[in-house]
Amino acid sequence: MKDLIDDLCLDENLESRLEIFTQKNKNKIKKLCNRCHKDFNVLAGCSSLMRLAVCLEYAQTYTFDHYNRLGIPQEYFYSTLKDISIWCENHNNKGLKNYGWIKNHLKCELFKIGRLQYQMFCCKNPTLDYKQLPFKFGDNLIYIHIPQGEKLIYKDCVDSLLSAKKFFEIYFPDFNYQFFFCESWLLFEENFAFMDTSSNILQFQSLFNIVYSATDDRQAIERIFGKRRIAKSNYPESTSLQRSAKAYMLDGNKLGVGIGIINKNDI
Repeated sequence: MKDLIDDLCLDENLESRLEIFTQKNKNKIKKLCNRCHKDFNVLAGCSSLMRLAVCLEYAQTYTFDHYNRLGIPQEYFYSTLKDISIWCENHNNKGLKNYGWIKNHLKCELFKIGRLQYQMFCCKNPTLDYKQLPFKFGDNLIYIHIPQGEKLIYKDCVDSLLSAKKFFEIYFPDFNYQFFFCESWLLFEENFAFMDTSSNILQFQSLFNIVYSATDDRQAIERIFGKRRIAKSNYPESTSLQRSAKAYMLDGNKLGVGIGIINKNDI
């Protein structure tokens, strides 16, 4: 586990606590790891440190072997699992809270390919308006996620999409899909009203066919301001995006999310 921990670049204090914890709980970690092979919800009642230890054990016991059997180069393994350190940081480096998200990485259903993440996904989201979408309920999609921690450079995203298309052709030739799909505040159609036309966000948005948007501002507020506050006047103004988004909302407007697609044949 030491090699994987080193590559993830975990917080030094967290890494030290994890090493001591792992030594004291080896048998329990292994047992929970094996039980996770059937259901990750066995971690529901565990501490954040135990969740982290078990997920790292799972990565080395099951995920690494799965990559090898699929013939996927190790660089994707390490790049994908670095998301663990981000989610530990989001939990104040107490360990891993969001194992429900990380299980996608561990089960080889989600991969970080260049700047973006891609999840093989059977779309059964009841909240989508399928009358406006070119796919049906239950169809396979590649769901695009945008991991935090890096600038959203247009060229990097284009390179990522090109690499992802080849990746799934090579390693998952039987996964039948037609569209890349993204649901994000970054794709909200009204973002242009308060963002600079040269912004990375609007350039990223141009990669997609934005099918429709909805004024659900929860995700945008969390991503831009960190958390929701009762009074919008209390939102921070540390960045130009925060200042422009805050002014936009104080003027009576709402942020939202956009639904975007890319036909794989257009890449």
